[in-house]
Amino acid sequence: MTSDREPPFRTGLSRRLRWAGALIAAGSIIEIGTLFWNHTVSLLLFLGPAAFLLGGGMLLYFWPTIISIR
Repeated sequence: MTSDREPPFRTGLSRRLRWAGALIAAGSIIEIGTLFWNHTVSLLLFLGPAAFLLGGGMLLYFWPTIISIR
């Protein structure tokens, strides 16, 4: 019989990975959208919010690995 409750470390890690995936997906969607838009604002969206979302998602994804190495 399996339990419906997961250990606390699993729920925290899976929640963090879910957020990281959502940030990376949102940043990728913005970057793909700016590739087809020929305007100066597209560069600002590419360098601003899209890069911030991708970078935040990658940091959130790799943070548990960095912390566990110590």
